Amino acid sequence: MDTIAVGVDLGGTKIAFAAVNREGEILETHTEPTLAGEGVDAVIERIVAGIERVAEGYEVAGIGIGAPGPAINGIVMGAVNLGWTEIPLAAKVRERVQFDVPVWVHNDVNAGTVAEMIFGAARGVRDFVYLAVGTGLGGGAIIDGRLVNGVNGAAMEVGHMSLDPHGRLCTCGGHGCVEMSASGHGLLSAAQAYLPDYPQSALNGQEPTTRLIMDTARAGDPLAKRIMDEAALALGITMAWCVTTFDPTLIVIGGGLGQAADDLLFEQCIAYMRERVFPRVRDQIQVKRSTVETSALGAAALVWHELAAN
Repeated sequence: MDTIAVGVDLGGTKIAFAAVNREGEILETHTEPTLAGEGVDAVIERIVAGIERVAEGYEVAGIGIGAPGPAINGIVMGAVNLGWTEIPLAAKVRERVQFDVPVWVHNDVNAGTVAEMIFGAARGVRDFVYLAVGTGLGGGAIIDGRLVNGVNGAAMEVGHMSLDPHGRLCTCGGHGCVEMSASGHGLLSAAQAYLPDYPQSALNGQEPTTRLIMDTARAGDPLAKRIMDEAALALGITMAWCVTTFDPTLIVIGGGLGQAADDLLFEQCIAYMRERVFPRVRDQIQVKRSTVETSALGAAALVWHELAAN
C-alpha cells in the first residue's frame, strides 16, 4: 500500500485535494466548492469528505492544509474571503477525519514555498524566497531549511509593504502597497487611475481585465505598457528588499499572474532588483520561475517537510 500525504488547498470558491507520494507524484485529485456562506462547520465537513475520498486505499502519513490567510499553531487567524477569524482548523479536521494522523495548517503561499523546496525550482536550496504574483501578492521564505512563519503567522506579507504612503488605497487600509501595483488587483487599480491620462488607449471604452491589459501591453499600448512596467518595478523593489533582508541564494517567482505575464515581468523585475542590491550580490542571486503547478501539492509538501523536521 502506497504511503501518501493529503494536501488541501482551501480557497474562497473551491477546495482542491491531492494525494501525493514522497516523490511528489500526484496519485489522486478532487475538488469541492467551498460555499463559505454555509458556515465554518459545513466547510470543514467538505474538507473532511474530500480528504477521505482521495485517501481511500492508501496509508496516510499526514494532512497538510493551505489556508487563504495567516495561520499559527493550526489556527487560521484570519481569512477574509471565508469570513473566518481564529478558527482551529487543524484540531477540527483531526477530530473528524477517520484516521489518526497529524494535521498541519499554513498560509497557502507558505505551503507553495515548501513545495518549491521539496518538489520544485528550489529543490535542495536551504535559503530562498518565493513570491506568488496572483490576484494579490504573497511571499514565503525558507531560511536554513526552515519556513519563516512569524509569531502571528503573518511573516512575508510583502504585498502590504508600502512603496508610497500617499499612493492608492489598498484593501488592507494602507496606501501605496506593493500589491496595488504588482498583482491582478494592482493592474486593474492602475488602469482605473491612469485611464483619464490616456484617452487614445485601447483600454478606453471597455471594462479592463488583467488579460486585456497584458494583451494590449504586448501590442504596444502606452497605458498598458506603463501599468506592466509599474508592476515590474514594484516586484523588483520587493525582490531587492527580500535580498537585503534575508540574503538568499534564490528567488522563485510564481503565481497565476506571474506565469501569465512572464514575458512582461520576469526579466524586467530582475533588472529592477539588480539596480537596488549590493554589487557583490548582484551577480550571485539566482531568480527562477516556479515549477509547482498544482496548489494542493504545496499543502501536501507541508506533511513531508514537517515529518522530516520532527
